[in-house]
Amino acid sequence: MTVRGKSLLRPAIAVTVLVLVLLSSASYATVRCPRVKSVMLSDKRVELAWTMGIDERNVPDFGGYRVWVREVWRSGEFALGHEYIWGEDDTTAAGYWPFRPFYEDSVRVFVAPSAQNAFPYEFSVTAFAKSQPDTADVACFTANRSGIVYPNTGPQSNLKQIQVIPNPYRSSADWEYGGQRRVVFVRLPSVATISIYTTALELIRTLHHDDSQSDLESWDLKTDDGEEVAPGVYIWHIDAGALGTIDGKMMIIK
Repeated sequence: MTVRGKSLLRPAIAVTVLVLVLLSSASYATVRCPRVKSVMLSDKRVELAWTMGIDERNVPDFGGYRVWVREVWRSGEFALGHEYIWGEDDTTAAGYWPFRPFYEDSVRVFVAPSAQNAFPYEFSVTAFAKSQPDTADVACFTANRSGIVYPNTGPQSNLKQIQVIPNPYRSSADWEYGGQRRVVFVRLPSVATISIYTTALELIRTLHHDDSQSDLESWDLKTDDGEEVAPGVYIWHIDAGALGTIDGKMMIIK
């Protein structure tokens, strides 16, 4: 699976599925598992692409696909993002099948609506059997988990657009999860060095951003020695080489 865009954090991904209800594994029918090919990240947009690897007409008891979405900063649980029902031709139906006619190794694409830049998401896709549509395929669900991804604008060249979000930072920042404290530098160029100082101009942290796909770089509110910073005002300096330099301020409120 290919994920375009750099994850800000790399937490271990649990394999427990919180929202899928399992029926008895002794008697239920299963269908071939789709395979996620890529997760494409862009400005307020996530595209999940997958393939069955075979013409869906040749998949016994094929009922359709379900795309699962986890807004990591909220409850942390997966929820049904969209369902595509095989043969549903009513364009107003929730399960409308919008994909083009069948062909070998068709690629199907789901676009996440209203994605927020720099917020953590995770996705998965499963297929279900027409005869038993409520049966969960946990192995398929787990194999297709995307890992945590962050929508972003991609590298920028105008340093005046760089921001730190949220600013001011408060300990109840919406996107925090698992106790992870952070602010994010957004609209960065592909390569930049970020230096963070106290108001007394003491250098406390240096971050090196090097990503040709993402404009995001996070700071975990710790010094280079691993100590948490105190509340207050901090100065940041960004050196982007030939693009120049820029300075700014941020406030940390606990």
